[in-house]
Amino acid sequence: MKSNFPGIKACDWKPPIIAVIGMGTSPGDLGPAVREWLDRAETLTGGGRHLEMLPEHPGEKIPFGLPLSEQLDLVGRLSETRRTAVLSSGDPLFFGIGKRLIEKFGLERVVVVPNLTSLQVLCARTGVPWGDIETVTLHGRDETPATTARIFQILSLGRKVAVFTDPRNTPQLIAQRLAESGIQGCSIIVGENLGSPSERIRQFPIADAAKEGFSDLNLVLILPPEPPSASSPELIDKQVFGFPESCFERDAGLITKMEIRSVALALLRLGPGQVLWDIGAGTGSVSIEAARLTRLKCACAIEKDSARYEKMLENIKNFGASTVRAIHGGAPESLEGLPAPDRVFIGGSGRNLPEILDAVSGRLLPGGGVVQTIVMLESLEKVKNFWMGREFEVTLTQLQASRSVPLGKDLRMEALNPVFILSAWRK
Repeated sequence: MKSNFPGIKACDWKPPIIAVIGMGTSPGDLGPAVREWLDRAETLTGGGRHLEMLPEHPGEKIPFGLPLSEQLDLVGRLSETRRTAVLSSGDPLFFGIGKRLIEKFGLERVVVVPNLTSLQVLCARTGVPWGDIETVTLHGRDETPATTARIFQILSLGRKVAVFTDPRNTPQLIAQRLAESGIQGCSIIVGENLGSPSERIRQFPIADAAKEGFSDLNLVLILPPEPPSASSPELIDKQVFGFPESCFERDAGLITKMEIRSVALALLRLGPGQVLWDIGAGTGSVSIEAARLTRLKCACAIEKDSARYEKMLENIKNFGASTVRAIHGGAPESLEGLPAPDRVFIGGSGRNLPEILDAVSGRLLPGGGVVQTIVMLESLEKVKNFWMGREFEVTLTQLQASRSVPLGKDLRMEALNPVFILSAWRK
């Protein structure tokens, strides 16, 4: 483990050390410490915009124009004999070129000179605290369902998200995706040409931003909806899980109780990027809370009853659970075509229990797990025998919870129905 990181001063800079210098957002960000490194450089390489910030510099100026791998090779050759500086937007290690330089040449050959990031500048201009902002970059990358799902997931948890864009992945496109997702109440701040004379910062509702035009050089900051009051039925607040049944649209009694749901979610051992199947999803409460706990790739919530399916759609919308995919149909037939699961929750099965268990055991990924809630002893025996007859590690939990109810001026305890929770993990 490396425990000593000796600093190099500008006055001691010699080849083959490469200085990657953060240029901030404007010439005004180039303070004395940054200028000292720039003044010592014999060769400057970077984007044209950054080279234009140094018109009086006597060193050779080489604009980026090659594919990145070739550009890095060129930097390596130049730095063998000359003090070579690579100019980076904002801070080199905040979605900048600093990471790639260190990966290629090693920390022993790279000095990082930090500076202000465009995110810091935008937040300073707008008075938005940035310590809790999560960041996503689309710059130079293809938009993918996983990336957009991550943005939706962050917002659904009531958090702010900054998105680095490019001419293909524009603020308009991001706003369109947000509008299509059904997430409501968000606003979008777009900072254009930050630090330049043409700087412009505007804030829009999502629907308006989808119709606007913006400069190619921009940064997007998306603010989540204002947290509702404690009495709001949506309760899309910073609370992650543990929602009482009253927060969900439901038929009386037909929902996984909060206590059972909490234990089942713990037993599922959820992690980011996983696919969850929720079979017999009912109101969708398990999938919705699972999606709030971690950044799932997808939670496929399957429900055959039309009325419960409609209520599940309402709950998904109310909670902004964009990674939950509601599927109207029965199992196992509705499982065909779904991505193979890492985790499966079975809350309801009906008469098709053997077929459902066969389908789940055949599709479950290596290392995957199944958690199933069971009330009837006969069903428990069937499920236990099924999983124990295969290469699965099986555990059982019996949960008996009681809730307080008023009794005069005091409280008494009222028992909920006991529930068995079976966990089966592929060996």
